[in-house]
Amino acid sequence: MTEIRKLDLAWLGLVALSVIGATLGGRPDTGFGVTVLVALVMGLKVRIVCDRFLELPTARRGIRLAMHGFCYGMPVLVILTSAFGDTLARLTGALI
Repeated sequence: MTEIRKLDLAWLGLVALSVIGATLGGRPDTGFGVTVLVALVMGLKVRIVCDRFLELPTARRGIRLAMHGFCYGMPVLVILTSAFGDTLARLTGALI
């Protein structure tokens, strides 16, 4: 498979994941399960962009590790914020 073909497939995958994420997030019953699915979609999209469009596999090890931390850290933070939003709001409100 050519490199252009791989990029085309990655782009189509991003479009499909965007539609799936918008469909899941736009539902009226946004429970914790929906939050987990949206975070999973977000993680997949970030990983595709990093690997295919930012050429992360060819980057230095430190940059690659930082970006992987971001790729997997942001969805985890979304899930934690959804699960413990009220507690985090109280804690951050007390700091200000």
